[in-house]
Amino acid sequence: MSDDMRIAIVVICGMAVMFLVSRHVERRWPIDPNLPRSEVIDDWKATGTNLLLSWLAGPLTAACSAAIVTAAGGGLIHLRTDGWWYGVSAVGFILVADFYRYATHRLYHVIPCLWALHSFHHSAEALTFVTGARHHWLEKVLEGAFFPIIPILFSIPPEILIISGAIYFLPDGCAHLNVRFRLGRFVTWLNNPQFHRIHHSTQPEHLNKNFASLLPLWDILFGTAWVPRADEYPPTGLVPGEKVGIMTSIVWPFRRYLPQLQGYVPVWPRVENWEGMRKIYMRLSGSHDS
Repeated sequence: MSDDMRIAIVVICGMAVMFLVSRHVERRWPIDPNLPRSEVIDDWKATGTNLLLSWLAGPLTAACSAAIVTAAGGGLIHLRTDGWWYGVSAVGFILVADFYRYATHRLYHVIPCLWALHSFHHSAEALTFVTGARHHWLEKVLEGAFFPIIPILFSIPPEILIISGAIYFLPDGCAHLNVRFRLGRFVTWLNNPQFHRIHHSTQPEHLNKNFASLLPLWDILFGTAWVPRADEYPPTGLVPGEKVGIMTSIVWPFRRYLPQLQGYVPVWPRVENWEGMRKIYMRLSGSHDS
């Protein structure tokens, strides 16, 4: 058996174990014990479809990324792993990579064409472990093929990639768990399901808050942090909500221009800014502008 085959088997087994464990804890300590089964199944279908498409686009994405990295003289900073440099390199890489993810995440909410892609992730009304992988396939292709910033900056040893992946798993990979996991005064130390749920909230006061992947420190420094109260677990999704089928998920950024999908398009336009969210909230609540 080849090394690649062994790695594939280990990855598949690891994913299966993570899925089973996540389903157990979500049943044991749920934020919402009554998630509609249909919404959860739709989430799985939409996520699986887009993961498959991004995987199929993988060779083209990798080729384009490699060409850009080579043209830019990739690996401008070599991360040393000898002696005490190992720890410095690992910590430095994780901090820079985490800030990059925070910054790009904010751009996805500010630039309309990027929001058109990223809003697919936010369309999930039933947050579960699977939702963490619910990203439109074009979003993954765009990031991987045309914005390989981290590979351009760093020549990254494999062991540091493994360490950073392991560190990211719990705070970032599990941030969408439907688990009532309280950290109390430590809720802003690492990303977690309660902190990140605020980011997916439908409440107007939570709009454009809590972007962090690993360290809420970035939200605190740049004024986008919302510290959740002890029992603050708001409803999630888009305002207004939108039904997502398999076909809709594939063509999500272009669905408004396809007549056969018009039944999926809400009456009100997509909301990307505070003022728009406030006006729609006033309509829904029956209040009047002051």
